[in-house]
Amino acid sequence: MGTDFLEFFNLAENPFRVTPDPFYYYPSNNHNEILSSLNYAVEQKEGFFVETGEPGTGKTVTLKIFIEKWRDKAEIALIMTPRLSPEEFLVAVLEDLNIKLQNTTNKNELLKTFRDFLIEHSLSGKRVIIIVDEAQNLPDETLEELRLLSNLETEKEKLLQIILVGQPELKKRLLSENLRQLNQRVTIRTTLMPLTRDETFDYINFRLSKAGKGTITFEDKAKKLIYNTSKGIPRLINLISSRTLMAAYVEGDSHIKKRHVMYAIKHLTNNS
Repeated sequence: MGTDFLEFFNLAENPFRVTPDPFYYYPSNNHNEILSSLNYAVEQKEGFFVETGEPGTGKTVTLKIFIEKWRDKAEIALIMTPRLSPEEFLVAVLEDLNIKLQNTTNKNELLKTFRDFLIEHSLSGKRVIIIVDEAQNLPDETLEELRLLSNLETEKEKLLQIILVGQPELKKRLLSENLRQLNQRVTIRTTLMPLTRDETFDYINFRLSKAGKGTITFEDKAKKLIYNTSKGIPRLINLISSRTLMAAYVEGDSHIKKRHVMYAIKHLTNNS
Protein backbone atom coordinates (compact mmCIF):
# COMPACT_ATOMS: atom_id res chain seq x y z
CA MET A 1 0.00 0.00 0.00
CA GLY A 2 1.49 3.33 -1.08
CA THR A 3 1.74 6.42 1.12
CA ASP A 4 -0.72 8.22 -1.21
CA PHE A 5 -3.33 5.55 -0.47
CA LEU A 6 -2.81 5.82 3.31
CA GLU A 7 -2.78 9.65 3.19
CA PHE A 8 -5.99 9.70 1.17
CA PHE A 9 -7.80 7.70 3.85
CA ASN A 10 -5.85 9.35 6.67
CA LEU A 11 -4.58 5.98 7.96
CA ALA A 12 -1.30 5.02 9.64
CA GLU A 13 -1.23 1.60 7.91
CA ASN A 14 -3.36 -0.77 5.87
CA PRO A 15 -6.04 -2.04 8.29
CA PHE A 16 -6.71 -5.24 6.36
CA ARG A 17 -3.34 -6.87 5.95
CA VAL A 18 -3.64 -10.65 5.85
CA THR A 19 -0.60 -11.50 8.03
CA PRO A 20 -1.54 -12.71 11.53
CA ASP A 21 -0.69 -9.71 13.71
CA PRO A 22 -1.52 -9.81 17.46
CA PHE A 23 -1.93 -6.00 17.38
CA TYR A 24 -5.05 -6.57 15.25
CA TYR A 25 -6.36 -9.48 17.34
CA TYR A 26 -10.14 -9.15 17.41
CA PRO A 27 -11.44 -10.50 20.74
CA SER A 28 -14.65 -12.22 19.65
CA ASN A 29 -16.36 -14.30 22.37
CA ASN A 30 -15.24 -17.48 20.64
CA HIS A 31 -11.59 -16.38 20.28
CA ASN A 32 -11.49 -15.30 23.93
CA GLU A 33 -13.07 -18.58 25.07
CA ILE A 34 -10.39 -20.53 23.24
CA LEU A 35 -7.60 -18.42 24.75
CA SER A 36 -9.09 -18.98 28.22
CA SER A 37 -9.32 -22.73 27.56
CA LEU A 38 -5.69 -22.82 26.40
CA ASN A 39 -4.53 -20.98 29.51
CA TYR A 40 -6.64 -23.23 31.74
CA ALA A 41 -5.28 -26.39 30.09
CA VAL A 42 -1.69 -25.32 30.75
CA GLU A 43 -2.30 -23.95 34.26
CA GLN A 44 -4.11 -27.13 35.32
CA LYS A 45 -1.67 -29.46 33.48
CA GLU A 46 -4.49 -31.04 31.51
CA GLY A 47 -2.23 -32.83 29.04
CA PHE A 48 -3.76 -32.86 25.55
CA PHE A 49 -5.57 -29.88 24.00
CA VAL A 50 -7.01 -29.85 20.46
CA GLU A 51 -8.14 -26.72 18.60
CA THR A 52 -9.64 -26.96 15.14
CA GLY A 53 -10.99 -24.36 12.74
CA GLU A 54 -11.38 -23.62 9.05
CA PRO A 55 -8.40 -21.94 7.32
CA GLY A 56 -8.38 -18.19 7.93
CA THR A 57 -10.44 -18.19 11.14
CA GLY A 58 -7.54 -16.89 13.27
CA LYS A 59 -5.88 -19.98 14.75
CA THR A 60 -2.35 -18.66 14.23
CA VAL A 61 -2.93 -15.24 15.76
CA THR A 62 -4.63 -16.85 18.79
CA LEU A 63 -1.57 -19.08 19.20
CA LYS A 64 0.76 -16.07 18.98
CA ILE A 65 -1.10 -14.34 21.82
CA PHE A 66 -1.07 -17.51 23.91
CA ILE A 67 2.68 -18.01 23.33
CA GLU A 68 3.39 -14.38 24.24
CA LYS A 69 1.58 -14.85 27.56
CA TRP A 70 3.52 -18.02 28.44
CA ARG A 71 6.90 -17.12 26.94
CA ASP A 72 8.54 -16.40 30.32
CA LYS A 73 6.68 -19.01 32.35
CA ALA A 74 7.13 -22.04 30.10
CA GLU A 75 9.48 -23.81 27.73
CA ILE A 76 7.67 -23.96 24.39
CA ALA A 77 8.43 -26.06 21.33
CA LEU A 78 6.50 -24.78 18.32
CA ILE A 79 6.44 -27.24 15.43
CA MET A 80 5.29 -25.59 12.18
CA THR A 81 6.28 -28.33 9.70
CA PRO A 82 4.54 -31.40 11.05
CA ARG A 83 5.18 -33.83 8.16
CA LEU A 84 7.88 -35.49 10.25
CA SER A 85 8.61 -39.09 11.19
CA PRO A 86 8.48 -39.88 14.95
CA GLU A 87 12.28 -39.61 15.28
CA GLU A 88 12.47 -36.37 13.28
CA PHE A 89 9.63 -34.95 15.34
CA LEU A 90 11.33 -35.81 18.63
CA VAL A 91 14.62 -34.25 17.48
CA ALA A 92 12.74 -31.11 16.28
CA VAL A 93 11.06 -30.77 19.69
CA LEU A 94 14.33 -31.18 21.61
CA GLU A 95 16.11 -28.69 19.34
CA ASP A 96 13.32 -26.15 19.70
CA LEU A 97 13.58 -26.47 23.49
CA ASN A 98 17.37 -25.89 23.20
CA ILE A 99 18.12 -29.28 24.72
CA LYS A 100 21.71 -30.22 23.90
CA LEU A 101 21.86 -33.53 22.04
CA GLN A 102 24.99 -35.62 22.51
CA ASN A 103 25.33 -36.49 18.79
CA THR A 104 22.79 -39.26 19.19
CA THR A 105 19.65 -40.20 17.35
CA ASN A 106 19.21 -43.24 19.58
CA LYS A 107 15.52 -43.05 20.45
CA ASN A 108 15.89 -44.33 24.02
CA GLU A 109 18.62 -41.83 24.77
CA LEU A 110 16.60 -38.98 23.26
CA LEU A 111 13.60 -39.94 25.42
CA LYS A 112 15.75 -40.18 28.54
CA THR A 113 17.25 -36.73 27.86
CA PHE A 114 13.75 -35.34 27.36
CA ARG A 115 12.38 -36.96 30.52
CA ASP A 116 15.26 -35.51 32.59
CA PHE A 117 14.50 -32.08 31.12
CA LEU A 118 10.78 -32.42 31.97
CA ILE A 119 11.42 -33.49 35.55
CA GLU A 120 13.91 -30.68 36.10
CA HIS A 121 11.39 -28.09 34.87
CA SER A 122 8.54 -29.65 36.81
CA LEU A 123 10.57 -29.23 40.01
CA SER A 124 11.15 -25.55 39.24
CA GLY A 125 7.44 -25.05 38.43
CA LYS A 126 7.98 -24.26 34.75
CA ARG A 127 5.57 -25.74 32.22
CA VAL A 128 6.82 -27.54 29.12
CA ILE A 129 4.52 -27.17 26.10
CA ILE A 130 4.64 -28.72 22.63
CA ILE A 131 2.51 -26.86 20.10
CA VAL A 132 1.92 -28.37 16.67
CA ASP A 133 0.40 -26.03 14.07
CA GLU A 134 -1.31 -27.55 11.00
CA ALA A 135 -1.44 -30.77 13.03
CA GLN A 136 -3.77 -32.40 10.49
CA ASN A 137 -0.57 -33.04 8.47
CA LEU A 138 1.08 -35.19 11.16
CA PRO A 139 1.58 -38.81 10.06
CA ASP A 140 -0.34 -41.36 12.18
CA GLU A 141 2.84 -42.81 13.67
CA THR A 142 3.99 -39.32 14.75
CA LEU A 143 0.62 -38.68 16.39
CA GLU A 144 1.08 -41.98 18.17
CA GLU A 145 4.56 -40.80 19.24
CA LEU A 146 2.91 -37.77 20.84
CA ARG A 147 0.66 -40.09 22.82
CA LEU A 148 3.74 -41.95 24.06
CA LEU A 149 5.42 -38.67 24.99
CA SER A 150 2.34 -37.75 27.01
CA ASN A 151 3.04 -40.86 29.12
CA LEU A 152 6.03 -39.02 30.56
CA GLU A 153 4.50 -38.15 33.91
CA THR A 154 5.10 -38.59 37.62
CA GLU A 155 2.63 -40.20 40.04
CA LYS A 156 1.25 -36.75 40.76
CA GLU A 157 1.15 -34.82 37.49
CA LYS A 158 1.62 -34.62 33.78
CA LEU A 159 5.04 -33.27 32.87
CA LEU A 160 4.10 -32.18 29.37
CA GLN A 161 1.29 -30.15 27.80
CA ILE A 162 0.56 -30.90 24.15
CA ILE A 163 -1.47 -28.52 21.99
CA LEU A 164 -2.59 -29.65 18.53
CA VAL A 165 -3.95 -26.94 16.24
CA GLY A 166 -5.34 -27.79 12.83
CA GLN A 167 -8.08 -27.79 10.25
CA PRO A 168 -11.36 -29.69 10.74
CA GLU A 169 -9.90 -32.90 9.24
CA LEU A 170 -7.74 -33.21 12.39
CA LYS A 171 -10.95 -33.79 14.35
CA LYS A 172 -11.99 -36.50 11.88
CA ARG A 173 -8.58 -38.19 12.00
CA LEU A 174 -8.64 -38.40 15.78
CA LEU A 175 -11.89 -40.36 15.54
CA SER A 176 -10.26 -43.06 13.40
CA GLU A 177 -9.78 -46.51 14.93
CA ASN A 178 -5.96 -46.45 14.90
CA LEU A 179 -5.81 -43.15 16.83
CA ARG A 180 -8.43 -44.17 19.38
CA GLN A 181 -5.96 -44.27 22.28
CA LEU A 182 -4.69 -40.78 21.48
CA ASN A 183 -8.24 -39.47 21.14
CA GLN A 184 -9.02 -40.76 24.64
CA ARG A 185 -6.18 -38.62 25.99
CA VAL A 186 -7.62 -35.34 24.71
CA THR A 187 -9.08 -33.49 27.69
CA ILE A 188 -10.11 -30.21 26.03
CA ARG A 189 -11.40 -29.73 22.47
CA THR A 190 -12.29 -26.37 20.99
CA THR A 191 -13.49 -25.16 17.59
CA LEU A 192 -12.73 -21.70 16.24
CA MET A 193 -15.87 -20.53 14.45
CA PRO A 194 -16.22 -17.84 11.77
CA LEU A 195 -17.51 -14.45 12.94
CA THR A 196 -21.25 -13.74 13.08
CA ARG A 197 -22.72 -10.96 10.96
CA ASP A 198 -22.67 -8.47 13.86
CA GLU A 199 -19.10 -9.47 14.72
CA THR A 200 -18.05 -8.99 11.09
CA PHE A 201 -19.43 -5.43 11.10
CA ASP A 202 -17.68 -4.77 14.41
CA TYR A 203 -14.46 -6.43 13.17
CA ILE A 204 -14.27 -4.05 10.18
CA ASN A 205 -14.68 -1.00 12.47
CA PHE A 206 -12.18 -2.47 14.96
CA ARG A 207 -9.48 -2.94 12.29
CA LEU A 208 -10.04 0.58 10.96
CA SER A 209 -9.69 2.17 14.40
CA LYS A 210 -6.52 0.12 15.08
CA ALA A 211 -5.00 1.45 11.84
CA GLY A 212 -5.63 5.07 12.81
CA LYS A 213 -9.42 5.37 12.23
CA GLY A 214 -8.95 7.57 9.17
CA THR A 215 -11.83 9.00 7.17
CA ILE A 216 -13.32 5.72 5.92
CA THR A 217 -16.98 4.87 6.42
CA PHE A 218 -18.71 1.73 5.18
CA GLU A 219 -22.36 1.76 4.21
CA ASP A 220 -24.31 -1.17 5.70
CA LYS A 221 -24.98 -2.74 2.29
CA ALA A 222 -21.21 -2.90 1.69
CA LYS A 223 -20.61 -4.61 5.04
CA LYS A 224 -23.46 -7.06 4.41
CA LEU A 225 -21.95 -8.07 1.08
CA ILE A 226 -18.52 -8.54 2.70
CA TYR A 227 -20.08 -10.77 5.35
CA ASN A 228 -22.15 -12.81 2.89
CA THR A 229 -19.14 -13.41 0.64
CA SER A 230 -16.56 -14.08 3.37
CA LYS A 231 -18.99 -16.09 5.53
CA GLY A 232 -17.33 -14.42 8.53
CA ILE A 233 -13.84 -15.85 7.94
CA PRO A 234 -11.42 -13.07 9.03
CA ARG A 235 -8.78 -13.78 6.35
CA LEU A 236 -11.42 -13.43 3.61
CA ILE A 237 -12.89 -10.31 5.24
CA ASN A 238 -9.38 -8.80 5.09
CA LEU A 239 -8.80 -9.81 1.47
CA ILE A 240 -12.12 -8.39 0.28
CA SER A 241 -11.92 -5.23 2.42
CA SER A 242 -8.37 -4.47 1.32
CA ARG A 243 -9.32 -4.72 -2.37
CA THR A 244 -12.50 -2.73 -1.66
CA LEU A 245 -10.48 0.17 -0.24
CA MET A 246 -8.34 0.10 -3.38
CA ALA A 247 -11.46 0.37 -5.55
CA ALA A 248 -12.74 3.32 -3.49
CA TYR A 249 -9.32 5.01 -3.56
CA VAL A 250 -9.19 4.82 -7.36
CA GLU A 251 -12.58 6.59 -7.43
CA GLY A 252 -11.45 9.14 -4.84
CA ASP A 253 -14.25 8.09 -2.47
CA SER A 254 -13.77 7.48 1.27
CA HIS A 255 -17.36 6.31 1.77
CA ILE A 256 -17.32 2.60 0.93
CA LYS A 257 -20.32 1.50 -1.12
CA LYS A 258 -21.67 -1.84 -2.22
CA ARG A 259 -20.31 -1.33 -5.75
CA HIS A 260 -16.76 -1.03 -4.40
CA VAL A 261 -17.16 -4.39 -2.70
CA MET A 262 -18.66 -5.92 -5.87
CA TYR A 263 -15.65 -4.69 -7.82
CA ALA A 264 -13.29 -6.19 -5.23
CA ILE A 265 -15.05 -9.58 -5.25
CA LYS A 266 -15.05 -9.70 -9.05
CA HIS A 267 -11.35 -8.85 -9.10
CA LEU A 268 -10.45 -11.47 -6.48
CA THR A 269 -12.54 -14.15 -8.19
CA ASN A 270 -10.91 -13.49 -11.56
CA ASN A 271 -7.44 -13.64 -10.03
CA SER A 272 -7.90 -16.83 -8.04
